[in-house]
Amino acid sequence: MKKYLCTFYLPDMLTDEFWALIPGHRQYVNELMRDEVIVTYCVNEVRSKGWVVLNAMSEIEAASLIDRFPISKFIHYELDELFIFDSMIGAPKLVMN
Repeated sequence: MKKYLCTFYLPDMLTDEFWALIPGHRQYVNELMRDEVIVTYCVNEVRSKGWVVLNAMSEIEAASLIDRFPISKFIHYELDELFIFDSMIGAPKLVMN
């Protein structure tokens, strides 16, 4: 399994149609996170750009997952296969007594 970084770009004007899709989008993202397909998901403060790290067998599979985002018709994106991805996610916190 490979890891891909998806950088996606949101439109300048977020319409009511876009906002109506957000609950379904969050549900889809949460399902993919639960299934460990999406590792991280974030959007910047000004809501112009976001990043997703996901597990997929190929770039085509990664693109297919992003294309199924409920908000996909409002975004454009770039995919990069990652060579290294380090994270504190899931790492236990060391407590010295």
